[in-house]
Order: sequence, then structure tokens, then C-alpha cells
Amino acid sequence: MAIDTRQVQAMVMLPGPQRYEYFIKRVTETGTVWSLFRQGWALAKKDDGTLVFPLWPDSEFAKICADYEWTGYQPLSFPLDELVGGLLPQLEQDGIATGVFYTPGARDVMPSAGLLRRDLDDELKNQRNP
Repeated sequence: MAIDTRQVQAMVMLPGPQRYEYFIKRVTETGTVWSLFRQGWALAKKDDGTLVFPLWPDSEFAKICADYEWTGYQPLSFPLDELVGGLLPQLEQDGIATGVFYTPGARDVMPSAGLLRRDLDDELKNQRNP
């Protein structure tokens, strides 16, 4: 389900914790996660040099950041189960953080891969057992 321009603008303006909460709910509902790709996945860096793998709940949000910061990259989706079952454990092992729902002006949500995995697992359990 595509989201309209007003929704995109409203979501981008939310503080980091609310964007994180939206991300968790949205990707567990859709089963899809978005990042940016161009001959390899986009990466960012924290101030301390730690690599960060950016993730978005919808292609529209990823595209905004591609246009702003990752020129030439395109939104590419992958299944949530790939993120939870394979990618997050690998990122955690490699010491790479996750960048959840970056916006052009905010990079304030960078949980460890382990924390993101736990939050996603918890939300999936909540959805199965309301």
C-alpha cells in the first residue's frame, strides 16, 4: 500500500522515537523492509566511525534520503524474515549498527542490531497473540 505525500511529510517530521515505533509496526504488518542499493547496500557512519546500515518502512522514505544523501542509490526491498533471521545477526556479529527511518535532517535512531531484532520479535509475537 503506497502512502500519500501528506503522510510522508507528516512521518518525516516526527521525532525519532515515534519514527522508530512506526517502523516496527509497519514492517511487521507488511513483512517488508527497505534500504538503498547501488552495486552494494548504502551505509552511513556514526560520529565514532561505526558503520550503520539504514532501513526504512516504505520505499518513499528511502527515496527521500537517496535523493538527499545517497545519489544514484535506489530503494530496494527485502523480506522481514531475511532481516530478522539473517541480516540482523550478521550485522550484530560485524559490529554494524542499524539506522532506523533516517530522514534528511535526522539520524537519531541507531539501535544495535540485537535491540532492533528483539523489538521486531516482540511486535511479531504481539500481533500473533493480541
